[in-house]
Amino acid sequence: MKRDINILMVEEDRYEVECLNEAITVGQIISVNIEQAEDGDHALAFLHQEYPYLDAPKPDVIFLNLNVPGMPGRELLNAIKSDQALASIPLVVLTQSEDDKDTVEAYSFDRTCFFFKKPENCQDWLLILKCIEDVWQTFIQYPQSFEK
Repeated sequence: MKRDINILMVEEDRYEVECLNEAITVGQIISVNIEQAEDGDHALAFLHQEYPYLDAPKPDVIFLNLNVPGMPGRELLNAIKSDQALASIPLVVLTQSEDDKDTVEAYSFDRTCFFFKKPENCQDWLLILKCIEDVWQTFIQYPQSFEK
């Protein structure tokens, strides 16, 4: 039996987190725990288990809105992928930008980055989650730690 997946969502808008949670519930995709960091600074504190996140779980995947306040999303992406303890965490980068430069920049960090146009509603979240689930089930072998 597999354990829950821990998601860190770096997003200032609580509605976006609620849409992700609803899509997971409606789609019956996976059993997850979602944690929210409202900006890049809080996300980095969460990932390093700094106050007030001393007991924060290491996320299995990070959903990153590139346009979060505080530390810019690109800077946070660079900090995560430059940190050996965090670099292996898959990142789902979300943006409303139509600029190809954003996509190329996100992919240049690491192959564990997935890039999606930011969903506009809960149905869009469901499509993104289905894509991610398909990738995990098809190409990624779960480590032994996922087994109970």
